[in-house]
Amino acid sequence: MSNASSAGSAATKHRSKLGTKATLLLCACDSNALGSEMTPILAVIALAFPGENVNLLVALPPLCIIPASLVAAKLSYYISRKTILTIGQILFIIGGLGGAFAPNFEFLLATRVFFGLGCGLVYPIVPTLISYFFAGHERVSMMGGANAVGSIIAMVFSTLSGTLAVIGWHVPFFVNVFFVFVLVMQLVFLPKVPPEKDMEFSKKVDSLAPEQKRIGPRAWMGILLMFVSMTIGMVYLLKMAIFIQESGIGDSVMAGLASSSSTCTALVVSLAFSLIFKFLKRYTVLVSMASIALSFVLLSSATSSVGVFAGAIVYGVYLGTIIPYLQTSLSGLVHPYRRTYALSILSMAMFAGQAASSVYVSLVEGVVGTSTAALFQVMSVMFVVLFAVVLVYLLATRKNASYPYGDVTE
Repeated sequence: MSNASSAGSAATKHRSKLGTKATLLLCACDSNALGSEMTPILAVIALAFPGENVNLLVALPPLCIIPASLVAAKLSYYISRKTILTIGQILFIIGGLGGAFAPNFEFLLATRVFFGLGCGLVYPIVPTLISYFFAGHERVSMMGGANAVGSIIAMVFSTLSGTLAVIGWHVPFFVNVFFVFVLVMQLVFLPKVPPEKDMEFSKKVDSLAPEQKRIGPRAWMGILLMFVSMTIGMVYLLKMAIFIQESGIGDSVMAGLASSSSTCTALVVSLAFSLIFKFLKRYTVLVSMASIALSFVLLSSATSSVGVFAGAIVYGVYLGTIIPYLQTSLSGLVHPYRRTYALSILSMAMFAGQAASSVYVSLVEGVVGTSTAALFQVMSVMFVVLFAVVLVYLLATRKNASYPYGDVTE
């Protein structure tokens, strides 16, 4: 009887762990749904609301994410992170499904605000919960897995959204019913996590060294890299379709296929991220920088679909490595007392970089002209320089290369 009881307990614990893993992986998909459901239907919405700036529907959520991420970091000290995650998911669902019932453009814009605020609460909490529940290479694998599942959701949502838009512009918003299922999983499978003020490390905060209470220069360098690489790297997403048509290589269909190629590559690389990180450790970031530099080199010189798809595939390597790398690194660099705050700042840097990218494009085009090929050439040079800067930094700091709060050895 005792053995049977023990086996039953072990099975329950195993199922609970699998449920926790699946839930966190699905929770990480919120940010991927931001653009994947909206971008394919912008033209349809523009026809429904002539004269309105429909680009705001894409630009507004990331702007709302930035302050919401900071609020999530502050609230986590006083409120359970599971509670914050639940509140964020509810806001996200209201914003997502609300678009299906929007009677006018102003109402639709308001739903996008809820969408962004909800995502801003959810996005930084997920990696902190992963770092709390999992350790070692299992944690690294979860960081990569979250990116991989997000890539799958982005592909599915883009396809469904574009297909359902044939029925009417309201209909694609119903794909967000999926997140009701995610909310139920959160409530069922996620263990209750105490507020940070009640955790052991917070009770001993007075005994922490001053450097343990700070994010630290190495973590700040990672945050800066996220902002810079996203600002420059988003040029690919902003200009790929225009480049394909401008160069006469193809049409919107090819642009969609190229985007899918990037996403599929990111999916595969994300699934393999734990192995990549296991061998390269902190030098994994060089793979990210080299791949995106090569991507822009290939695109700037592309004269056929082969060059376009080669650039798209290599770009997917960047997408599949940069986010899990920086999330994993910060989790090991920052004391648990500051981990949620640091990861919130990292997510803010990511979305701020995406928002700043369009301004950056305008500034560069003011210098090199409106040729997209010339713009891609500038981006390739920028990332070659960034690769060199990162390499020098990694070599200069190799004597202080450990992750003091991580359990993955250097």
